[in-house]
Amino acid sequence: MNIFEALSQGNGQISETNITSFLSFLLNETNDFGNAFLILFLENLKDIEKYVDISGDTFRKKIQKFNKYYTFSAIPEVKIQSNKKLRIVDIVLSISNKADEEDIIYILIENKIKKSAIKKEQCLEQIEVFKNCEDFQKNVPIFSVLITPPEKAYEKIYNNTSKEHHNSFWLSWTDNSINLISIETMIRQLIVLENNLEIAPINNISKYILKSFVEYIANELSEKNKKFNFSILGANVVEYAYFILNSKTYILKRFNNKMIRIYDEDNNLLDEQVKPILRKIIKSYNLNISLDNKVTQRLGREVIRGLNKIN
Repeated sequence: MNIFEALSQGNGQISETNITSFLSFLLNETNDFGNAFLILFLENLKDIEKYVDISGDTFRKKIQKFNKYYTFSAIPEVKIQSNKKLRIVDIVLSISNKADEEDIIYILIENKIKKSAIKKEQCLEQIEVFKNCEDFQKNVPIFSVLITPPEKAYEKIYNNTSKEHHNSFWLSWTDNSINLISIETMIRQLIVLENNLEIAPINNISKYILKSFVEYIANELSEKNKKFNFSILGANVVEYAYFILNSKTYILKRFNNKMIRIYDEDNNLLDEQVKPILRKIIKSYNLNISLDNKVTQRLGREVIRGLNKIN
């Protein structure tokens, strides 16, 4: 079984923090493919070559040159503070000259997988606070990279940042139709490079994890939106309906084992008692459904069908 899918079964979930940690692992040389993914990542940032030389006739030569002249680190969940303003950057990627150990570029990476977490000022605020943070060298170029599912809703964050900060980039987690470069493509390229003996061998466990991650994000974070094929404890969704309570959107789902569960609009399972919420839905939507002697499973089925009739 795919390890990422296994971890998201039942009441479990893969969070933005988990995804960020895995991206940090890909970018750091503590993995068994060294800086290969890092170079693939850098190659997709326009104008990066002004600061970091990643040229070479072969990918192996690119790696050798990078190792000769540079050191780097990708640190997740970095707290930055200046003038009493505190911000958290998902990953701070620093690249330094090996000769004098001076930083030559900073790349601030912001990961989003939930539309409810959109804050259009976030990346720009991070840049402004970072510029004045005492923990990093002044006057070093700063790149801002936003990584999201391939949905237009996230464009407002990128547009707000790019109009004020030239070196801003918007990448997607998965392959897409809105012309965004994707992390999925980079991982596939990494595996192809290994198959073609252009980088050092990747052990089988690492390759399995990489392929599992690609499969997971392609299913869960793609524009194809396969969310309603998602299973819980081995059961599959057979019916669902959207509803609104207290100005928030939710999803009511019924599974083939008759379970009824409630999710937020980002498809996260809520730890809430279901029957009291079913009562609120019936009252709020004036559904003609009797509450008399009905178990949650039957009541949930009737509410889903009632909602779908009026929506």
